Amino acid sequence: MRLSSLIIALCAASLLACGGAATPAASTADAAADVPVAAPVWTNAPAGAQTIGQGQTRQFPLTLSAADVTATVAQVDGVEAAVTADGQALEVHAGYGAATSASVQLHLATPAGGSATVSVALTVAPIAWKSALEWTTDGPEAREHGTLILDETADRLLLIDGSGYNPYGTPLSDVWALDLATGTWTQLQPTGDVPAAAASRRVARIPGKPLAYFFGGYVANGAGVKDLYRVDFSTPQPVFTKLKFTGGPTARSLHAFAYDAVTDRFFCFGGVDSAPRNDLWTMTLAGDTPTWTKLTTINKPSPRYGFFTGVDTVGGRLIVYSGAQGTATINAAQDTWVLDMRADAPDWLLVAQGDADNVPPGRRNGCAVWDPSGPRLLVFGGTADAKTSQPGLFAFDARPGHAAWTQLTLDNEPAVRSSGIGIYDPKRGQNLLGFGNTATGTFQDFQTLGY
Repeated sequence: MRLSSLIIALCAASLLACGGAATPAASTADAAADVPVAAPVWTNAPAGAQTIGQGQTRQFPLTLSAADVTATVAQVDGVEAAVTADGQALEVHAGYGAATSASVQLHLATPAGGSATVSVALTVAPIAWKSALEWTTDGPEAREHGTLILDETADRLLLIDGSGYNPYGTPLSDVWALDLATGTWTQLQPTGDVPAAAASRRVARIPGKPLAYFFGGYVANGAGVKDLYRVDFSTPQPVFTKLKFTGGPTARSLHAFAYDAVTDRFFCFGGVDSAPRNDLWTMTLAGDTPTWTKLTTINKPSPRYGFFTGVDTVGGRLIVYSGAQGTATINAAQDTWVLDMRADAPDWLLVAQGDADNVPPGRRNGCAVWDPSGPRLLVFGGTADAKTSQPGLFAFDARPGHAAWTQLTLDNEPAVRSSGIGIYDPKRGQNLLGFGNTATGTFQDFQTLGY
C-alpha cells in the first residue's frame, strides 16, 4: 500500500473513533428550541359569569399548575382585583359605579417563558332598595333602640326590648321572632333571668353559637344600667342568664359592645351616663364570672354616644363613626375610627376625617348595619339637632387600606328616620333597616337593601 493511501485510511478510522460524521448534527440549543414551553394553568378557574353586587368583595380560590407561576391582574374600570397576599385567591371588589358586565384578566407566567391569560367574566348587580315589610298588627309595636340578633339555624331574627312611644321613651319588655322566610312575627315567652324593660342594650354575638351577651342600656327616665346578660337562643324560647360582677364600666347606654372570637375578649367603648364617655374596657369570662379591665390607648375618639358601629368578626376590628359629643347640644363628631381588637395593646386608628370626600354629616342615633360582604358599614338616618333626621344613605368601605365613604343615591328610598335599627341577613344577601321615628311619625317596618 502506498504511504498516501495509508494516511487516508488512518484519518478515516480516526474520524469514526471520535464520532465524526459527514453530516453535522443539530446543536443542543437548537433541539431545546424545538420543545414547546408549557403554558401555566389556573386549574380551578371559575366557569361562566360570576355574580357580584356593587360594593361587595368576592374571593375566587387560586390553584396554579406549578409553584413558580406568577399571577398579575389587569384592572377594570369600576372593579378592583388583586391576588391576595398569601397567593391563595383572586380577590375582586365591585365599586358602586361598576358596569353591569365586566371582565377581569389574570395574567400567568413561568420563569421558562410560558404564559397564559385567564378571563373571569363578572355580572355586577346594582344595589337597590327592594321590598318592604310593614305591619300595624300581628307584630311588635313601633319602637327605637331595640336589640336585634340573627339566629341562622332557625332562619329567624330576634327583636328584644326597646323604647316605645306610648308615651314616648317608655322602655319595653318583650321578645319577638321574625321568620325570615315568611316575613311573619311571633311573640316569644323567654325564660330564666328575663331582663326588666330597657332599651339600648348593646349585644355581642358569639359567632357560630346560639349565644349572645348584652351589656348596659337605659330604663325609665333614661337612667343607665350596667347589667350583663347571656341569652341562649338554641331553643324556640330564649333563655336569659344574668351575670354578676364587680367593677367594670359605669352604667351607660348608646355605647358599643363587641366580641372577638380569636382573642376571646369582649370590648366596651363610650356611651353616655352622666356625660359622654370615651373609655375602653375589655371583658373576659371564666364560666359565668366576668372580669373587666380598663385599657389605656395612645389614640382614641372623643367622648361620644349614639354613634354608628360595625364589628368585623373576620379582621377583629371595631368601627366607630360619628355620634353626639354633648348632651345639651348634640355637637356631632365627624370622624371615623377603627380599633384593632387583636393587637397585644389595642389602639384606635383615625381613618376618615369629617372633611374627607363623601363623609356623611355628623349625627347620632341612626340606623347602622355591618355588612360583611363589603365589608362595609351602612349608615341611614340619624339626627344632628335632635329635631330632624338627616337624609341620605352612606356606605363606608371597611377593607383595610381602602377606607372611604360613598353616598348612595338610589330610587325608592324609604322615609328617613332616627333611632332605627338594622341587621344583615347573609342567607339572602340583604340588609334589613327599620323601626325608628321622625318628628311626625313612628315606624313598624323593615326596609330591604340588597340586589
